[in-house]
Amino acid sequence: MELRGKSAVVTGGGNGIGRALCLALAKRGVNVAVADIEADAAGAVAAEVAEFGVRSEGLAVDVTDESSVSDLADSSWRAFGNVDILVNNAGVMHALTPLHECGAADFDWVFAVNVRGAMNGIRAFVPRFLAADRPSRVVNTASEHALGVPHVGGGVYTASKHALLGLSDVLRRELPDRVKVSVLCPGIVDSSLWRAGERRQAEFGGPSAAPETAGAFMAQVGMSAAEVAAMAVEGIGTGEFYIVTHPHAVDVAHRRWTELQHAFARQAPRREGDERYDLERILGALPQVRTP
Repeated sequence: MELRGKSAVVTGGGNGIGRALCLALAKRGVNVAVADIEADAAGAVAAEVAEFGVRSEGLAVDVTDESSVSDLADSSWRAFGNVDILVNNAGVMHALTPLHECGAADFDWVFAVNVRGAMNGIRAFVPRFLAADRPSRVVNTASEHALGVPHVGGGVYTASKHALLGLSDVLRRELPDRVKVSVLCPGIVDSSLWRAGERRQAEFGGPSAAPETAGAFMAQVGMSAAEVAAMAVEGIGTGEFYIVTHPHAVDVAHRRWTELQHAFARQAPRREGDERYDLERILGALPQVRTP
């Protein structure tokens, strides 16, 4: 996809990776709607975007609210005439807690933002992409945790990112080739994810103080958000499904595959006639979900 002249919507665009994505897209000549739960942050980034000579708007959006995301789609189409790229980037991280101690409010909050927020974006934007009958992109920001890096203390966050990978993998098979799907899987980034609790909605327990040491730690060891965004925008342009950024994660993914391979070799080795259980073949013979 030639990016110049296209229009994009980025959720969670007021800070961190989202802000960097907005600026990287604008640098490539893309009009950008910056959506964030904090109106002031969205407006400030939209002003930065405009400095690249493209159109921009900043919108206050709560991705957990389907009507708010639907309004975002309406506003973006009115502002730009068309939208070509949706980046479901809004995401939150709970305080590090063992899974057996994690409360229901933390679980509901993380999944509402990280997973339902992406689903709300898919429902609001994909039908319009299909109706437009032109090349378009859906990008879901997951994490290297979706590739096999288990985050001890961050189990709910890890689970939400696995869910995003699953959603993305199915979505790309349900859509025509002109609508590409990407899943962005960065490792640790110098971002404000650690401050997510400060913006926590009342229905999920309300704001909580950020851990004082987290920001300094992420700034010290994390890749810059601008570097991640540059790789992401390149992947959006070329239509990559997996957009990866941190090279070490391939070793973790390989260890996961090796463990699986050994498990199958010991417990369920291939044998004559086992193709009758091949789910891909079985699904291929069933009536399909209606796809465009």
